[in-house]
Amino acid sequence: MTPAIEDLNHAEMTIRYETMQAYVEIGHAAVEALTAALGPEDEEIRWRAAAALAWIGNSAAIAAIERASIGADYALKYNCIWGLGQIGDKAAVPALLNIVQADESESPDVRYNAALALLRLGERAYLEGAVNSDNEGTYRVANAALAASKWL
Repeated sequence: MTPAIEDLNHAEMTIRYETMQAYVEIGHAAVEALTAALGPEDEEIRWRAAAALAWIGNSAAIAAIERASIGADYALKYNCIWGLGQIGDKAAVPALLNIVQADESESPDVRYNAALALLRLGERAYLEGAVNSDNEGTYRVANAALAASKWL
């Protein structure tokens, strides 16, 4: 039995957790429902759906996760960017590069998360080159991600 999407934002934390876990256990068969939940739903549902999609790891969700991140609030954007790296498909690299290279209006946390995702996707050479960027934010997140790379 497929859990209700609404339970991703249930009042009880244990039900939220169990719902996410159930979707992850369902796996690839849950991608369509979770991708649909990235739409104009409750922000809590959206970021939890993005996280569940990341744990499932289906590349078919990359475009939907990327779209959901555009103009999103912090929690949703952070989870979407993390998810793009977690899925493990290089199709996410252009979106991650856009975040790392963004201007200062983008959250440093989100940019750092994107840099870490690039490392997980094998883009170390890009980050090594980015330490010489004229964009101070890019320079900072590239250095920070490289410094953290031994723990990934």
